[in-house]
Amino acid sequence: MKKRVITLLACCSLSALAQGPQLSKEQMQQAQQMILAKQMQMQMMATMYDLRYSRLGFDETVTAIRSGAEKRGWRLGDVHDVQAEMRTAGVKDARRMKALGLCPAGANERVIKASGGKAPPLPCRTTVFETADGKINVVRLNLHTLAKGMQGDLSKVLGELAAEEDALYKGILE
Repeated sequence: MKKRVITLLACCSLSALAQGPQLSKEQMQQAQQMILAKQMQMQMMATMYDLRYSRLGFDETVTAIRSGAEKRGWRLGDVHDVQAEMRTAGVKDARRMKALGLCPAGANERVIKASGGKAPPLPCRTTVFETADGKINVVRLNLHTLAKGMQGDLSKVLGELAAEEDALYKGILE
C-alpha cells in the first residue's frame, strides 16, 4: 500500500512538471548559457586549488605540515579547528577539518614587490580534512596555475613560491 502511494505521488509530480509553463526559445538559451557559465566557473575553481590525498593520518598530516614549515623558516599562523566550530554551530556529524595558517617567509612581500603593489596578498592557508570514506585530503591554492596566468617577475616569484610549497608537501601528499 505504501509503495503504491509513493508511486502515485511520483507520477503526479512528474505529470505536474511536464504540464508546467513552457520556456520560450530565448529563455531556454538563457538557461543554457547560465548552466555553461556555472560549469566554467566550477572548472576554474578546480584548477585554482590543489586538492590531494595525504599519505598520513589526520593528526600526523597537520603535524608534518606545521613542523616542515617551521623547519623551513615559514611564518606560522593559527590552526583553526573547523570541526569544533561546526559542532558549536550545531552540525552533529562534522568531520575532522583544520585550517592552517602558514606562508613561506617573505612570500607576500615578494609578491607585492614583483607586482608593483598591484597583486593581492596570498591567502597563506592550507586545509586538512577527512572525507566520508575516511581519506585525508589537503587543499591549498594552486600557485603553479596562478603563476602560469601571470607575466614577468610576478610569474617568476609565484613559480618559486610554488616550488617551495612542493618541497614542503613532498613526503606528505600522494
